[in-house]
Amino acid sequence: MDIKKNPPPPVLPPSIKVNENFCLLHKGDIEGKVYTCPSCKTKYCMKCAEKARTEAKLCVKCKQLILM
Repeated sequence: MDIKKNPPPPVLPPSIKVNENFCLLHKGDIEGKVYTCPSCKTKYCMKCAEKARTEAKLCVKCKQLILM
């Protein structure tokens, strides 16, 4: 009988460290005033939060409505 070879171990993606002042809506650094989601404490720049509120978009992380 042939000896079976084990498959190689899985390659995990590198750990990603997200900057604390990073807006998940426009995918960039937050400049100026900050809006913090009351449910999950995710931070957004005020400009993106206002736009998300008028368009009835949800928080990227916890899926709650962005209310201001």
